[in-house]
Order: sequence, then C-alpha cells, then structure tokens
Amino acid sequence: MGKKKVPSEDLIVPPQDTRICGTICVCQMTLVLSSVALVYLTVAIYMPSTRAFKSGIDPTPVMCTTTRAVNKDNCEWGSCGEWCLSKTSGACIQIYVNLRTNGTNLTFQNCTNSANKTCYGIDQDRADKARCINDECKNLTGTFNCTEGQCLNITDAFECVFKNSDSPVKCSGRRGKINCMDINGLFSCNRGTCRKIRTPYNCDRRCVDIPTRNKNVVVLSGDKVYLSQCQNAINAETKEEVWNESADNVVMASCYFIKNTSDRVEALDCINGSTLEHNMLTDLTNFTYLSHLHISVSVPTPEIAPPDFDLTISNESKLMINLEGCVNTLMDECKEFLKDFGRDGSDHNARARFPCFYSPSKKDIVVARFDLEVTYRQFVIASVVPSVLFVVSCLVLLLCQKTVYVGDDAKMRFKGCVDTDTILAKNNIGSQTNLGDTGGGGGDDVMAL
Repeated sequence: MGKKKVPSEDLIVPPQDTRICGTICVCQMTLVLSSVALVYLTVAIYMPSTRAFKSGIDPTPVMCTTTRAVNKDNCEWGSCGEWCLSKTSGACIQIYVNLRTNGTNLTFQNCTNSANKTCYGIDQDRADKARCINDECKNLTGTFNCTEGQCLNITDAFECVFKNSDSPVKCSGRRGKINCMDINGLFSCNRGTCRKIRTPYNCDRRCVDIPTRNKNVVVLSGDKVYLSQCQNAINAETKEEVWNESADNVVMASCYFIKNTSDRVEALDCINGSTLEHNMLTDLTNFTYLSHLHISVSVPTPEIAPPDFDLTISNESKLMINLEGCVNTLMDECKEFLKDFGRDGSDHNARARFPCFYSPSKKDIVVARFDLEVTYRQFVIASVVPSVLFVVSCLVLLLCQKTVYVGDDAKMRFKGCVDTDTILAKNNIGSQTNLGDTGGGGGDDVMAL
C-alpha cells in the first residue's frame, strides 16, 4: 500500500509557507547587497564617470614620452594608487612626461632584405642588486649604477667612457658598508673600491653586429632597430610619396610602432625624419653609432617626418593612470603601470613612449587611460542593474507585507489563497477534537480501574 498523503494544512511547514519565506529571504538579501553596491559604486564608478564627462579631455590620443620618475615620501599627487581611498597617503611615484601631437604614419613599399635587432638593456626587476648596508658591495668590480646604497651591475650591457671621477670610496673592510650605505650615481669599482664617475660621461650599449649592408631604410623604435631595402616611402594620411630610392641615400626615422609584412613596412607616429649618405654605413654597425648618425650626422627632412620640437605641446606634464590617479581592482595594476610607464632613461635604457590624453585647457596633466564609450557603458550598467534590483526587491517586500497572513499557528499564507475564517475554524475544530480524544481516553482509564 502507498503512503497516506498528508494534507498541506496539516504539515509542520506547509509548502506555501516555505515559498513565502524563501521569497522574503532572497528579497532581503538582494535589497542589502544592492544598497551596498550603490554606495560602493558611487565612489568607484559614478563620481569618476561624472568627472570624465566634464573633464573636457580630447578622446583622440596624442603621444607622451617619460622624462623623469620621482619617488616621494609625502605625496600631493601620485601617478597611480592601488586604492582610491588611500591614494594620497604614504610614499608614491610621480611620473612626468613630454607631451606632443602625433607624428607621421609612413608606409615603406616593396621592401626586401629586411632585418631587425633588439638591443636589450638591464631588466631592473630581474637583475641582481648589491645592497651595501648588507655588506654585499665589498667585492664590486665593474661599472655600477647605484641608488641609495643599492648597486646594479651594468658592465655587460653598457660600455661607459669618462675622464673625471671623485675620490675613491672603500666599500670593503670593517666600515665598508657604512661608507657605501647611501651612495648614489654611476660608479666604477675595482674589488670593492669605487669611484663616482663625474659628468660628462658617455655610456654606450653593447649592441653590435647590426646588419646595414644593402639597407636604405633604418627605423629606430625604443630598444629596437628595423632595417630594410625599400623602393619608396608614402605618407599614410596624405598618400603622397615623401622619399624614393632614386635619391640614392638612406632614410632614418624614430617611430612608435613598426609592423613588418612580406613586402612593406608600416611605421606609426614617426618623428625626426632624416636622410643619410650611403657611405656612412658599413656592413655591420652598433646601436650607439646608429643613434649618433641619426642625431648628429643625418640631414633633417621634415617632409618625411617632422622634428619632435615642432610637435611639442608641453615639456613637462604630470602623468596619471586615469583622472583619479588610482584603481580599485587591488590586482597590482599600479606595479605594472609604473614598470611600463616609469622608464625615464635613468637606467640608460630607452624612455617609455606611449599614447596619452589631455585637455586643451589643462595641459599640465595627462592620463594614460581614457575612453568615454567604455566609461558611459560602465556608468549605465552600474546604475541600472543595482537600481532595478533595489526597486524590485523593495516592491516584493512591500507586497508581502500587504498580502501575507500569519496565523495563530505561526504559518504564513497569502490572504487571497485561503479564507482566514476557514483557517481559524479548522484550527479550532482540530484543537477541540484533540481535547475530546484526550478526555475519552481518561474516562476509559477510570472505568477500568
């Protein structure tokens, strides 16, 4: 035989009571979470978005080049903070940049015999550093770039030529770590005895064997060199030919980005265009000599690419990751930002060069991230979703307050589903029946006695 079905109203927790209770709990939780979200998003989304809409920043990117990165103990502003509520407290890094308009986009056509060379410098994060306060400088030999008693060996990457130096500082012996605990600058060391190199000095990268034979196009891009034999160069915007191989010379330029395809080279944001006689290049050369030729020997040709000083908007502007100068993701974004954008050339590597945004009415501040479309989309989503959840959960809770009935048995029911008087009557009848059964049992016990 099957199990006898128990009526819903006789269950300890009737189905209707369970559904109502679950609905109220979910709506209460949604109400609380949406309220918290609205408060948090006010700081994270609403206020920054409003500032972005009113900032007057041109959404068309221009170019920035890092000029210096400064460590500050007490900051009035910072280039990037990991949490917006504490962005101005404690130490920070302030990055300053040179701001200019975009250069020329060039297309070198019918290119063959292409080559490229990357001249690696010193990786500051991975390179071994000697801390003099820990007595690690007692055996230094070579050329070292020191900052506050922390010395980086640059001997393998750079060859430095100098004439004058300061008196020697002994980093070995009993007082070695005391003598060198706060040294700063470029030092030439031999077995722990170091001399600070005075300016002027010249440190050349040890980047050799760059193939220049049968090349008539040389493009410098940061730490990279692109070389090729091309037929002509076209201005990508005007479609005009700005150089042809019939001139029998070598074209040189400094560009932000290079795309090398099978038969052409596309170069973006090119500046300092120039031409050079063929006889100035041999079969192989080095990075330092190429840079020297580009800056000091070649003939400037603005028709190919304009000089950087003609494009300059501001010589020194403050760089921030966004209008707030901070992020709220807590994912170490600032660490990567400062690593990529904080390269100011002080380590003798190429300076950071990147697109940035500014307001024509406020040229002293630039931002690295600015996209009004993304900002508007985030603002709409962050406004609509928690607001709708907040309103819907409030309405459902108000509806439950008006329509849910709690009986004497502490069970919740909708008023429209079951008549209240019927429920009370059933409860009273059930109570009387239980009392009668209990009384009858007692009489039988008495008679039995």
